[in-house]
Amino acid sequence: MGRRSKPILYMALFGSAILVAVGIGWLIAGRSAEKTEGEPTRPAYETPVLEKREVHLYFGDGQGRYLTAEQQVIDQPVDTVVFGRRILAILLAGPQQGTTPTLPPGVALRAFYIINDGTAVADFASGSFDNHPGGVESELLSIYSIVNTLVLNVEEIRSVKILIGGQEAATLAGHVELSHPFKADMLWVR
Repeated sequence: MGRRSKPILYMALFGSAILVAVGIGWLIAGRSAEKTEGEPTRPAYETPVLEKREVHLYFGDGQGRYLTAEQQVIDQPVDTVVFGRRILAILLAGPQQGTTPTLPPGVALRAFYIINDGTAVADFASGSFDNHPGGVESELLSIYSIVNTLVLNVEEIRSVKILIGGQEAATLAGHVELSHPFKADMLWVR
């Protein structure tokens, strides 16, 4: 072989190797698609579940003066932050067993995380509490609904700091100061 034919031969071999690799990749992809066709797909954000767990969600009593625990059984994710976020999502969805909501419709959780000292930070979207009925008692029920639900269900959480729109807000709806984290308060529960 001459000097000119070696580069052409190498290019042909390289091109053939690429075609074989692509063909094998398509074959493997086709087989794995056949295997998973009947299986339900799981969202990529889903985390492994530790076990089923009974949680107590705190909603208002019939008169809107106290909190009442509503029990639900949910999957407990291994990740504590995901578990806290899941509990809050269920609380925001509202009661299922005859209790009354403590949060206005449209409240949306923007972010949720736990600081090393055991303080959970629940950051709600801007405008979430614009439709809150207001009043000291109503605001306290809303706050302790969130706080008691998190602190009494998630062992790692000792207190809850509430933010609105990623910022420290002065109050929830004009009355109760939000500058400090809240600890659970069972005096609101009947």
